[in-house]
Amino acid sequence: MRSRKRTTAAGTLLGAVCGSAAVFVIIAVTGFVMVHIDVSDSVLSVLTSAALCVGAYFGGYTAARRRKQSGLLMGTLCGLMMFGVIFAGSFFFAGTAGGFSGSAKLVMTLIFGAVGGIVGVNSKGNWFRLK
Repeated sequence: MRSRKRTTAAGTLLGAVCGSAAVFVIIAVTGFVMVHIDVSDSVLSVLTSAALCVGAYFGGYTAARRRKQSGLLMGTLCGLMMFGVIFAGSFFFAGTAGGFSGSAKLVMTLIFGAVGGIVGVNSKGNWFRLK
């Protein structure tokens, strides 16, 4: 019999991986479009923030849908895990992890992950079933 701790960790990890994959796909598609048009830095910042929000929502939704309970907790944990990956990557590769941008990303991933978790637990459709 699986313990509750392992199920929570596995669901959170699955949600974070799915959310990070969603962020990667969205950034890849917008990057392809931005190559062909001239985009300012402010638009780039908005697009990356939107991709992060969609990815956190999708990750929280996936984690909570797999667990089928505690959507707020699962979504928040997934958002926190995604933020940890982003924080570590920006610290090691870009050298900039703190400041307003880091705290804004933390708030965005936590809020959108929690909302995705709540929606994932409360949705009743069978069209997207994770076993």
